[in-house]
Amino acid sequence: MNIPEDILKYNLQNVYFLIGAACGGKTTMANAISKKYGYMHFNDNYHEENFANFQKICDERYKESPEYTESASYDWERHFNRPPEEYNKSLGKGYLEYFEYAIIEIIKFANKNVVVADINLLGLSCNLIKQIAPYNRIACLLASPGLVVKDYYERDDHRDIYEAIMRLKDPGKALKNMEDVTKQGTQKTIDEVKKSGLFYIMRDENSSVENTLNILERHFELIK
Repeated sequence: MNIPEDILKYNLQNVYFLIGAACGGKTTMANAISKKYGYMHFNDNYHEENFANFQKICDERYKESPEYTESASYDWERHFNRPPEEYNKSLGKGYLEYFEYAIIEIIKFANKNVVVADINLLGLSCNLIKQIAPYNRIACLLASPGLVVKDYYERDDHRDIYEAIMRLKDPGKALKNMEDVTKQGTQKTIDEVKKSGLFYIMRDENSSVENTLNILERHFELIK
């Protein structure tokens, strides 16, 4: 971003960032913290009003994923069968622009509220995240690629993607390709987070909301 680091951190000092890849528990934990402490929850999910407002102003070239378009004329066959590297690169470009929009919105909210920002790390570098907030205001919530693949289409907010795939000529082929897309993107995020030195929690089959919440409260220094 082209805003000096000290200015960003000053304007975001009332913000706790929960970042990471899909199915790591970001939204669940943001909801838990927001409700417990009376904070505002900024959710970057594409079904949310924040994202809808962004789509009204963003460049057309960033409206090429199923999350961003409802066009019946869109080439869904091509979309869901793109090579994983190409697919993830395309999503990352659009998400970087949305992230800059989101930061502006979060700064507005943080002027009068303490905000828990639920942000997907897709396409963003950890160095960029480290420029906007101190260590104890950022937590990365992750899940293994296998667990993400297992849980991804079970979520209500991902059902539209699954239904779009099921309408293709060969949904089995597209699902397998999207599994590879998910595994590649998730592993890349995990590797980058581990190298960055940022605080992270890896969700597994035994993770609980209560235990994860307690870990986050201590990291964010909400409790001692």
